[in-house]
Amino acid sequence: SRIVKKPDYVKVIKIAVGAGLAIVLAERMGLRYSASAGVITLLSIQDTKKETIRVVARRLLSFVMALAISAAGFSAFGYGPLAVCVFLLFFSAACMAFGMQEGISVNTVLMTHFLAERSMTGANIANELGLLAIGAGIGVILNLYIPGKVHLIRTSQRRIESHMKEILRKMAGQLTTGKGGDAGLADGEPPLSSLLKELDAELKQGEKSAYEDMENKLLTETRYYLRYMNMRRTQAFVLGRIEGELKHLGELPSQAQPIAELMERISGGFHEYNNAVGLLEALDAVKEAMREQPLPELREEFENRAVLFQILLELEQFLEIKKEFVEELSAEEIGKFWRET
Repeated sequence: SRIVKKPDYVKVIKIAVGAGLAIVLAERMGLRYSASAGVITLLSIQDTKKETIRVVARRLLSFVMALAISAAGFSAFGYGPLAVCVFLLFFSAACMAFGMQEGISVNTVLMTHFLAERSMTGANIANELGLLAIGAGIGVILNLYIPGKVHLIRTSQRRIESHMKEILRKMAGQLTTGKGGDAGLADGEPPLSSLLKELDAELKQGEKSAYEDMENKLLTETRYYLRYMNMRRTQAFVLGRIEGELKHLGELPSQAQPIAELMERISGGFHEYNNAVGLLEALDAVKEAMREQPLPELREEFENRAVLFQILLELEQFLEIKKEFVEELSAEEIGKFWRET
C-alpha cells in the first residue's frame, strides 16, 4: 500500500495565511492584480529560512532582467502573443543560464500584466514591483519562524547509534558462534542486510534534518550535526564492507574470538562522545597478536585468517573515522553540542 506522507501543517498554515495577507495588503495599497501578490507569497515559502531568502533574491534579480527583456520585446513586436513568445524565449534561457529558474513563472505572470495594460509606464512598473515586494516580503517574514530540528536530530542520533551497536554485536556473535554470512543468528532475528538497510534509512532522515537545521540558522553557522551524520554515513559504508567479508568466511579459526571480543567492546563503548583512542589501542594489540602467531598450514585456514585480518583493518578504519571527527571539533563545539543533552 502507498504510504501517505504527513503534511507539514506549519507550512500549510503559512501558505494560506500569507497568501491572504498579501492579497489584502496589495488591495489596501491600491495595487492592480492583487491576487498575484498571494501567489508570489505561496511560491516564496520554502522549507528553510536560507532557501527562502535565496529564492526571493533570485526573483528580485530576475525581475530586473524581465523588465529589460519585456521592454525590448513589446517595443519591437507590440503588445501581442509574438512579444510574449520572444520574451519567454530569451527570459527563460537567461534564467536557466544564471540558475534563476524560480523567477520564470512569477515574472512571466507579472509581465503579462503589461500585456493586459498594453503599456509599460512607470506607474505600471511600480505596480508590479509592489506586488513582488509584498508577496516576497510576507513570505520571508513568515518563514522567520520554522520549528527547530534539534530534537529530531538528537532522536536520529540515538537511533543511528543503537543500530550500529546492534550491528556490531551481531557481527561479534557471528564470529563467536557460527560461520560467515547470517549463520549464528537466533530464530526470528533480522539478518545483517536488513539491519544495514534500516541504518541507511535512519541516516537519510538524520542527514535531512541536519541539513535543514543548518539552513535555518541565519545568525549562527553550525555544521556540527551535518558533519556528525556524514561521519556516521562513512562508518556505515565500512560496516557494509565488513558484512561482505563475513560472507567469505568458512570455518572460524581461533583468531576470530579476539576480534569478536573487540567488536563487543566497540559496541559497548559506542556513543557520540567517545574519541576512539582507547579502542584503537585495543585494536593494535589484537593486530599485533595476530601477526605474531605462526602461519597456517592449510589453504582454507590461510584464507579464513586473511579475511579476519581484513575485517580487523576495516574495524581500524571504522574507529579512525570517529577519531578524526573528534579531532576536528573546536572547543566551542565540544562545549556546546556535547553538553546539549
